[in-house]
Amino acid sequence: MKNWVILGGVLLLFVVLVKEWRRQRAPQVFTTTSGQVEMCLFCHQEKPEKVHAREVVGCSPCHLGDPLRTDKALAHRGIVKNPGDLRVADRTCGNPACHPEMPSQVKKSLMATNRGIINTLRRYWGEIPDQPSVRPEDDVAYLLKHPELKSTALDYYRKLCGSCHLWFEKGKFPDFLKEKGGGCVACHLIPGPKEAKHPRLTRKIPTENCVRCHNRSGRIGLTYQGLYEDEGYGTPYLDGDFGEEMLPDGRFVRPIPPDVHFKAGLVCVDCHLKEETMGEGKTYVHFEESVEITCVACHGGDGKTAKGRMVPGIKKEKGNLVFKDKEGRIHPLKAPDPVKCRHPVHRRLSCQACHAKRVPQCFGCHVRMDPQQRQTDKLTGKETPGAWEEFKSYQRLTTPTLGVKGKEIVILVPG
Repeated sequence: MKNWVILGGVLLLFVVLVKEWRRQRAPQVFTTTSGQVEMCLFCHQEKPEKVHAREVVGCSPCHLGDPLRTDKALAHRGIVKNPGDLRVADRTCGNPACHPEMPSQVKKSLMATNRGIINTLRRYWGEIPDQPSVRPEDDVAYLLKHPELKSTALDYYRKLCGSCHLWFEKGKFPDFLKEKGGGCVACHLIPGPKEAKHPRLTRKIPTENCVRCHNRSGRIGLTYQGLYEDEGYGTPYLDGDFGEEMLPDGRFVRPIPPDVHFKAGLVCVDCHLKEETMGEGKTYVHFEESVEITCVACHGGDGKTAKGRMVPGIKKEKGNLVFKDKEGRIHPLKAPDPVKCRHPVHRRLSCQACHAKRVPQCFGCHVRMDPQQRQTDKLTGKETPGAWEEFKSYQRLTTPTLGVKGKEIVILVPG
């Protein structure tokens, strides 16, 4: 019996020694410049952008996991691929040493809640009172927690609109949908150099990131760039054949004259403030409550938005206001024409009423639902009964229709 115990002990010692011999040991204790132990750097050579440099930030503040381990399985326990996902952003991007105030603000932004879309659908379809109001269920986060909340309008939203919000999981769906969503990275992520083996984060949000979502309904992202969606709907271009360029989702577009700001090299975030896009901690029902940039802020005004904030790019040079865009280029700001723009007869006209040369007019846009078919719910990822389809009898690109909103004359964009 004694011999068996000794033999067992020897075998156990042998196994431990072999395992220890095969274990890959780090040649040193890896730390960031702040002295934080970050053993992830032993294996990972990826190089993010300078602001998030690996030797400064490390890996774990963003991707979590256990930075004290060298064993892959143990080190990767609890790791997240996308630190910008709003489900984990409080612990990653919202780290006390990074952007602690931002996750809570972003979660209340219209890009996260989609409150305007959901509330409008439910009101127009007669499911809630016509008066716009803040309802807890008109929020993507609420719908994610309550998949049992169902209605015709919500089913339409879940299946046709449910991919254009910040809670949408990046990479969860195939094809063109895989690039959408992702929380913070929906806007801030851009491809990095091939040798870096890591995407990069930027504050200079490119227009293409915005247009992944802002390309339907009023088609503002397309019109801004000088693209008109025709898709062969009987438009009078080239005998009504298909467009010259295809969008990632399969729609055809043709080139038209772009917005003057696009021609000048401005991207969306050159004009739209952080508080408009990322939220300011307040709950809004519609985008009109959130958007504060105005034409007058730059052209003929004092550089302040409708809410009294200074437009970041505006500064004075030789007594005149100029605009410095995200790339550092200086743009002179033209004052409104004193006769055409300032004449009392035109006092009710919005700037867009005259200066928006063309917008899509989708009077022929319709939607139908086939209860016999099934379609994917973009919030749950599951197929449920009822398949929605948008279709058009015709679409026109023409001078905008004008209408009255409050005391102002504005352009109307059906669809």
